[in-house]
Amino acid sequence: MGTIEHRRLFRSEVFTKVSYETITPPFIKGRAVTVDVSSIGLHMIGAEVLAVGAELLLKIYLESRKTPIAATAKVVWQKECMHQPDPKKVYYASGLMLLDMSPQDAVVTSDYIFDAATKHQLSCEKQIIKQLQDKR
Repeated sequence: MGTIEHRRLFRSEVFTKVSYETITPPFIKGRAVTVDVSSIGLHMIGAEVLAVGAELLLKIYLESRKTPIAATAKVVWQKECMHQPDPKKVYYASGLMLLDMSPQDAVVTSDYIFDAATKHQLSCEKQIIKQLQDKR
């Protein structure tokens, strides 16, 4: 029986706010914005150095909800962002693997990702059709 390549699972470009804190020392709290989200993880940009392997408590703020989604995650990778607008502040891209989330929140998150992907696809289609119409 084969295994699933996790990087091939569906992910969607979703820009949403996240607050986080480490579960064990060194205790770090921060804010970030997601770049993309999948059912098993997320890619975010923030201003804190996070150790690979660190476990985090997350609050994910979806536009469609008044209360944040709660989850735990593990830092899988982190690197400095290529774009650094302020020499006094460094921003980092981080990849997180989701470890735990309530079943209800998992459904809400999955629906949110699907809706965001659908909106993105519709936006792309509109832009392409407009370009095709303008070239006539």
